[in-house]
Amino acid sequence: MHPYGKDGISLSHNQYIGVVALLLITAIVALVFLFPPLFSGTSAGTPLPANLTIAGSTTIQPISEFLAADFMAHHPDVRVVVEGGGSGAGIARTVDGTAEIGAASRSLEAAEREQYPNLVVHPIGGSGVVLIAGSGYPSDEISCDEAALLYNTVSEDLTAMPHLSEVRAVIQRSDSSGTEEIFAQWLYGTAAKNLDASLPTADTGKYGTIQQIEAEGSAGVLKAVADNPGAIGFVDVGYAEGAAQVHLLRVIDRGSDLALPSPGTSFREAILGELAHRDDEEQTYIQALTRPLNYLTNGTPTGAQAAFIQFATSKEAERYFKDVGYFSIREIRDAMGIGA
Repeated sequence: MHPYGKDGISLSHNQYIGVVALLLITAIVALVFLFPPLFSGTSAGTPLPANLTIAGSTTIQPISEFLAADFMAHHPDVRVVVEGGGSGAGIARTVDGTAEIGAASRSLEAAEREQYPNLVVHPIGGSGVVLIAGSGYPSDEISCDEAALLYNTVSEDLTAMPHLSEVRAVIQRSDSSGTEEIFAQWLYGTAAKNLDASLPTADTGKYGTIQQIEAEGSAGVLKAVADNPGAIGFVDVGYAEGAAQVHLLRVIDRGSDLALPSPGTSFREAILGELAHRDDEEQTYIQALTRPLNYLTNGTPTGAQAAFIQFATSKEAERYFKDVGYFSIREIRDAMGIGA
């Protein structure tokens, strides 16, 4: 018996090492193909890509940023980039492939569904817009027609109007905002995208010219209303409930004389009720001031897409929705009685 082989074939020391190395490489390759989850970092068996871009709605953007930070902490092999641009950009970038996940804080229009039949909508939550007033506003309610007078492009004398005569400042968003878009469309119809054109307006109230003030984000609007006596503004509900120095205004829709929410019902409860509203149920808030929060994919999601969306709709993600004043899809479905 020869020390390194059989049948009289002997191997040098270097040859022996080469054979062993080849056998080890062959074994590793076999393991990768037989047990891919061990090497992919995901139980799905498909390696997560190094980059995942989420783009679109500025309303959803803060949620996506929270979710991305948590997701990357648990998936260090994935880099998630979150970008804004608005719901329209979220749809366009999902379709053209420059974003793996689009974000839209509205439902897809019928024309969009027809034009992009491969788009898949993944509901992740919902939100609602409320009007807030600072000290000096003489009522706990405001009508759609009254709000439209404050944010339109016509300078008017409002001193004869019981509610509006006390207003000293009107606050709107300085940044591109899904919140402003939904509020503007409630006031002026679906063609309205923002309220920028109202900034030069110089309405007159009991205390003189009513200021037009811009502020960044719902947090900025909240602060501006709190800091300016007699100010009115609009924010997502989560920013306002429990906030000091402001109060939420019950809203009377156009063509109605009913102020919502009804007395004794919190705004958060009313908005959640409207998000979960069925046709045979009583209205709890203004439907036009509520909206879905959706992720979009171009076809069925896979890999990091699927993993991220699954995380966004998980119980672990609910706290991030509450942190920014939104409702998770689980909370909405629980309110509907259908579970997650």
